[in-house]
Amino acid sequence: MEVKLITMTPNYLRLIWLAARTCYSPLSPIGLSEQEPPVDETFRLVDQLLKKKHLSVLEHCTMTFAVENVSRTLLAQYSRHRIGVSLSVQSQRYVSERHENEIFDFVLPDEIERTDEAKKAFLRAMDQAQQAYNELLALGVKREDARFVLPGGAGTNFVTSLNLRSFLDVYRKRVLTPGAQWEIKEMLQRMAGLLLEREPWLDPYLRPES
Repeated sequence: MEVKLITMTPNYLRLIWLAARTCYSPLSPIGLSEQEPPVDETFRLVDQLLKKKHLSVLEHCTMTFAVENVSRTLLAQYSRHRIGVSLSVQSQRYVSERHENEIFDFVLPDEIERTDEAKKAFLRAMDQAQQAYNELLALGVKREDARFVLPGGAGTNFVTSLNLRSFLDVYRKRVLTPGAQWEIKEMLQRMAGLLLEREPWLDPYLRPES
């Protein structure tokens, strides 16, 4: 798995402060944008908003990640989070998975890899899927139909953009809430690590509530 932060809105704290102050100040947003509020005042306001769950102003803050070598199973889970989340996925219709001397990219879960017999069964299934895919293409079947034999473990790549409100919601459901699967949890934790390098003040809000 590879996760890279491609771009993000600069200075989340200041932007959230501006959006929030616009709602309650007689000053115009342009006038407010020309102010330089003290950092402690800005953080205090944003902290109050987060604690009171007044989260709409967080939607102005965005982030875009490139994600590589994750499974289609992860993609199915992640794509259930649709509000405030944009997704552009490598297409199996247009990108061929045909390989003659190797197997398509896939994700091998650690639990399977730890047991020799389980690993052999898994790799055998991947090889059989590759052979079936190649055979279907050789028979003239289109890629969009041949891909039906590929498993949920097949690898994929995508670009995803989220606003901060959506990211905190997905993170809470897939990382902080028990029961989420390991792969999507790992992806979101890597995203959070990259985000915290730019916006370290977010750290307390990416922890379980006490």
